[in-house]
Amino acid sequence: MKGGDDPAQFHVLSRTERAALRFAGFCARRLPWLSMLVSFFPMGALVWAGTGRRVHVRGLEHLKALPANSPILLVANHRSFFDFFVVLVTLRIRAGFRHRVYFPVRSEFFYSHLLGVLVNLIGAGMSMYPPVFRTGPKRALNRWSLDVCAGLLGRAGTAVGVHPEGTRGRGGDPFTLLPARPGAGRIALAAPAARVLPVFVLGLSNHIPTEVIRNLTAPGRHPLWVAFGPEIDLSDVREQPGAANAREASERCRSAIQAVGETVRQEMAGG
Repeated sequence: MKGGDDPAQFHVLSRTERAALRFAGFCARRLPWLSMLVSFFPMGALVWAGTGRRVHVRGLEHLKALPANSPILLVANHRSFFDFFVVLVTLRIRAGFRHRVYFPVRSEFFYSHLLGVLVNLIGAGMSMYPPVFRTGPKRALNRWSLDVCAGLLGRAGTAVGVHPEGTRGRGGDPFTLLPARPGAGRIALAAPAARVLPVFVLGLSNHIPTEVIRNLTAPGRHPLWVAFGPEIDLSDVREQPGAANAREASERCRSAIQAVGETVRQEMAGG
């Protein structure tokens, strides 16, 4: 099943969902510059207004160690709706990152409602793609979404961002990650050319006005961390792809993210 084709299961989607999917696919194939443009304005400007004075970036040397223009699978912890927005803008501004970046998002709202499609277009240049389906017969389309991610990661100069946890952690300790789900591992195994890089993000809420106020009035009291770790080696797992190996790949991604988080914890503690 090719990522650019309409799978037979599309019939389970609403008219809005089908139109949104085709439009997002068109943007990914024909308008790759759109997400780059939006990542500077308006998304970049808004993110920087909420983070620019607070952000502490660590580990960019791990990104720079990767071969130029190689496809990259970014795997990050998940505490806020805005994790990958901040990661992307930080990379654009602090590292001159010019990859086309996509990050899968839940289909509810962003593909099922016109307002969600508008948010995706204006706020992300339709880079919140492909969608992940969580309910009923629509879940069968996640194999198609996996093919899309693998196809994107088959292109030089492209990055895809995913959360091995699968959903946001809401516990009191931001350094404790949820159990890994196999989705991130499946993408990594389906895209052998992609380099896998862990990211740990700390300090974000889910409210844009709160972030802007913190950045303007008290950046020192509300630090924001974006830390990268060394490339994750999955070569041994890729030798025998399968369901169990996908979970192992996801677990390894989770462990790498957790390790980056520990370096942030130690630096915050003055260690």
